Amino acid sequence: MGQRNMLGKGLEILQYLVEHSDRGCGVTEVANAVGVPVSTAHRLLATLVASSWAARSEGSTKYRLGPQVLRAADALHTAMGLPDLHASLASLAQRTGETAILGTVIGGEFIYLDVVHGPGLLGIKGSPGQRGPLHCTATGKALLCALPSVRREQLIDQLELTEYTENTITDHRDLRAELQLSMSRGYALAREEYEEGVISIAIPLALDQEGAYAACISAPAQRVTAERIPALHQALVETQRSMRASPEGATR
Repeated sequence: MGQRNMLGKGLEILQYLVEHSDRGCGVTEVANAVGVPVSTAHRLLATLVASSWAARSEGSTKYRLGPQVLRAADALHTAMGLPDLHASLASLAQRTGETAILGTVIGGEFIYLDVVHGPGLLGIKGSPGQRGPLHCTATGKALLCALPSVRREQLIDQLELTEYTENTITDHRDLRAELQLSMSRGYALAREEYEEGVISIAIPLALDQEGAYAACISAPAQRVTAERIPALHQALVETQRSMRASPEGATR
């Protein structure tokens, strides 16, 4: 395997550890996930551990994210003005009792920039760096709505509308109709389309002139009734105002 391919596989492993940051990952699992022999996965993980991008506890066979990830995340948060925006997101999670998310679009996926969990024990879990599809999540739909129309149409044409649940939108015409509805009512909604038992509501954020951003509330389906949606939408709108008023949000 060439050096460029090795670097690519190393980054895939790091991304896999990010996506499964709630638990440790074994060498065989990682090897299968990124499509390399176990010996290669072991070598790449050892390199990541040596540079502190990954870690393994004494006596454990499981690998987790290392402290270098936290340093990189802090640097990214500072560069993007997220320390100031985090307070608004934390307030949203506290007021609603649900998981609050700030996301952006990279390529054909969303990526979580910041996640704040609600005060309750039973809630939706997520972590910064987590990626996912655009067509069947509230964050993804809101991000598509935030894009200029030409860019939005180009991206929709490129999306593979993978089916995750029986509620997933799998037709491009249906997706366009859903986005039109989202833009007309002011928020995007995903009802168990990506993950069963989860309902999310999100709005686009106008934080700067360069990128697309979205704020999202994600909660267990039984807690998001039709009667509660207007209140959650209003909480998101107030969060948007707060972010715009923050020193960083006002200059982005």
